[in-house]
Amino acid sequence: MWSRDTISSLFWAAVGIGICGGGYELGLGNLHNPGSGFMFFGVGVIMIGLSFSILAQAVRQKAIAGEMKTAWVGTSLKKIVAVLAALFIYAYLLTPLGFIPATILLLIFLFKVVEPQRWSWAILGAVASTLVAYGVFQLWLKCQLPSGILGS
Repeated sequence: MWSRDTISSLFWAAVGIGICGGGYELGLGNLHNPGSGFMFFGVGVIMIGLSFSILAQAVRQKAIAGEMKTAWVGTSLKKIVAVLAALFIYAYLLTPLGFIPATILLLIFLFKVVEPQRWSWAILGAVASTLVAYGVFQLWLKCQLPSGILGS
């Protein structure tokens, strides 16, 4: 009998293969001059790798007959709603506030609500994570992030 993990991992591996094929058709280019399909192909390869790791884990673990496992066991509906609301608010405030302030506020909220941390760790983690993301996307990859209240 096929477990849900086996079926879903094969499905997502097939989706990853399709994404790789689409990226290949768009043209890969090379590492220094990537084509329009380079990122799609890379995402597809990552999806395939993750799918196969889940498949390997599902094959190793034999489910107990009759036992239903669900991803929702132990989760709080209040936390789910709070996270979804926070993400919608983040999307709304990202342009007016800018990437750095909006992301720091979002991460502090998530660090305090999802898995409550001490304030010092929540603030430090939010600032450090935001600065690393800013460094990678704005400074290294030269992606344009909203500057908002911080100006250009």
